[in-house]
Amino acid sequence: MTKLRLSLRNLAKAALVNFLLILSLQGCSFQPNHNLYTLTNLSDYLVKIARDDYKVNLVSKLVGQTLWVYLPLEESLFIDADKPQEYSQRYEIKNLEAGLNYETLSLDYAVSEVPETKESQNKKFNPEVADKINKTLRTIRRALFNLKPDKYEPRFFVLTATDIKTGIELMDTTYIDDIRKVSYDMISWVEYQHRTLENVNVSFTAIGDKKGRHIRMHDIDFQDFLLDQIKQRIQAKFNRNEVEKGADIDAEVLKTIKYVLEIYKFKDFLILELKNSLTRKKVTLSRSAVLEKK
Repeated sequence: MTKLRLSLRNLAKAALVNFLLILSLQGCSFQPNHNLYTLTNLSDYLVKIARDDYKVNLVSKLVGQTLWVYLPLEESLFIDADKPQEYSQRYEIKNLEAGLNYETLSLDYAVSEVPETKESQNKKFNPEVADKINKTLRTIRRALFNLKPDKYEPRFFVLTATDIKTGIELMDTTYIDDIRKVSYDMISWVEYQHRTLENVNVSFTAIGDKKGRHIRMHDIDFQDFLLDQIKQRIQAKFNRNEVEKGADIDAEVLKTIKYVLEIYKFKDFLILELKNSLTRKKVTLSRSAVLEKK
């Protein structure tokens, strides 16, 4: 099951890049509506826009400062590929845990170089599903960009696309400032993809669920989002051959942490503690040392 989930996650990441690039090529600007949406009617209007303008049925709920959007699908998320996609594996991640307690940011990791192996993926993202997710993202952006200013406006949105026949589920969590930045060319679409937290799971309680009742909709905590993005970027870095063989693993991990803290201007910690579980090497850095620009 673990291998299946990893394979699906890699496949979904590639698919997400494809339809985000399509989305960017079709234009990012939206003209504001004369009627601004409010927090009270945001979810209702989002569902209405999707249904009336894009013929897509959604369920939406605002929980705290997190907008949840559920896309139930009759289609399969993944279909057979015409040609298997091959990829190689150079590193293995056995452990990756992050925490932020009492102003100490910590990361415990076990990443090792392994003999390079070749694997293949014989599934691809369903283009019909990609089109529906594309339209859903457009809907979300239209609703958010026409939201009346409010100090309690959403900080995150979570889009969950679920094959309600099999229970295979794709869940993306996005920091709303990031979709604003990519829409105005402040960051690239590939960078936007890296900033979006993505999980692919199999949930048997999702089978037949058209209302999203199986999902625990909650308010996303920014610190949790930050820690999860650090872990996701480290996983992606070592799973996608972004790191050459023989690289300094500790240095690559630290580089990733520094980058995430920098792009979100996060300073709510005093100490960074790194522990390599395999080599037993421990490193403690002050906030100033971590955030120092060279």
